[in-house]
Amino acid sequence: MIEKSVHTGQVALIVVLIMTVVSAMAVSVASRSTLETRIQQMNVENLEAQLTAQSGLENAVAKNQAISDGTLGDGKMYSVSLSDVGSTGISSETISAGEVFEVNLEGSVGVTGVKIYWKKAGGSSTPAIFVSDIRANQIVDYAYDINGSNGFTVAGAGGSIDGVTYDYATSAPIAIGNNSKKLRITVLGASALLGIEPIGGIFPAQTSKFRAIADVAVTDQKVVRYGIEYIESKTDQLPSVFDNVLFSGGSIVQ
Repeated sequence: MIEKSVHTGQVALIVVLIMTVVSAMAVSVASRSTLETRIQQMNVENLEAQLTAQSGLENAVAKNQAISDGTLGDGKMYSVSLSDVGSTGISSETISAGEVFEVNLEGSVGVTGVKIYWKKAGGSSTPAIFVSDIRANQIVDYAYDINGSNGFTVAGAGGSIDGVTYDYATSAPIAIGNNSKKLRITVLGASALLGIEPIGGIFPAQTSKFRAIADVAVTDQKVVRYGIEYIESKTDQLPSVFDNVLFSGGSIVQ
């Protein structure tokens, strides 16, 4: 009888241990399932906010105007601001060697000259620039590097535009006439960052910046917010592959 009692106690202990392990596993699985469900829900909520912002942005770009109180229904609200950029100065993104950056001059007010700044955008080589002042009746070219050899004008000391500091600059502002249409700046030798400053006046706006903010109500107390920005050039710049066609009177052979 004693031996039977011992065996019975052992069985009961094993059953308790098994139940404890099974309960712990069940709690772990339930907790993990709840977490995964919440992650999926958050992904859906973020995607809804992103799509709402994109829809509002596309609507504003199509209409070319700001939208203060857009809605897609079901608690999906958006607003889009619109601002013109580049009238008092321009800071470019990285421009690779051989690529062209354009500055629209038509509609400038009081601009008598343009000063161009630049610096390396990585690498050890120092970039140079070739500038074409495209006028109604002619094209006037300028070239600048740090040595001032082979027909290049030596670059001057740099400066700052919009909080960006540049290493080099045109030694003097490039004179702009009343019939100047645009500047085409070709980067030579290495990638560069450019800064362009109007002298004596302001440029016409170079780009339009659209900024969309979406708010999607997922509960009574919670709102998911998503923002997106789009910058559109006003210069209608073509890729540099078309340069020879535009300015030499040639044609493209496919």
